[in-house]
Amino acid sequence: MQKFLVVLKKEFWELLPPFIFFAFVFHVMMLVESLMAKASGFSNSATTSALIAAILVSKSILVVDALPILKFKAGEKLIYPLTWRVFFYIIIVVIFQFIEKLIPLFSESNSFSNAVTLLFAKIEWDHFWAVHIVLFLFLVIYTMVNAVIDILGAKKFLAIFFSLDRNI
Repeated sequence: MQKFLVVLKKEFWELLPPFIFFAFVFHVMMLVESLMAKASGFSNSATTSALIAAILVSKSILVVDALPILKFKAGEKLIYPLTWRVFFYIIIVVIFQFIEKLIPLFSESNSFSNAVTLLFAKIEWDHFWAVHIVLFLFLVIYTMVNAVIDILGAKKFLAIFFSLDRNI
């Protein structure tokens, strides 16, 4: 039981930073979609959906981070693993968003192919691209900050950004 709690605590602390980041990102995306639809406010279901998506995407990102192709190697240019990470992250997020939009349509149409057809008919492509450009930019920021933290270490990173002592 003690070993289980240690593993659970480790998983929780690994999941917390990406969860906080993606909860923020998905709420920003929800706000952008709301503004484009000329609606106001957040609904409870949309907020819940954003939080569930943040949990799923955060855990998926931790799984993707474990892939050997995405590991940083000393002396290697960072652009290559960072590019791969952003590519994998955007694919994961788009898949989860696709599934999120597909589930209610599947209950309406009772067929997967009909639900997909209905989904593509309902997509407003200008909104889709606007939201995904914002998402892409957030993913680039997340990936770069994560790489800097991997290189410097979390304590030094926090000290650089939040310490009054500039001689770090």
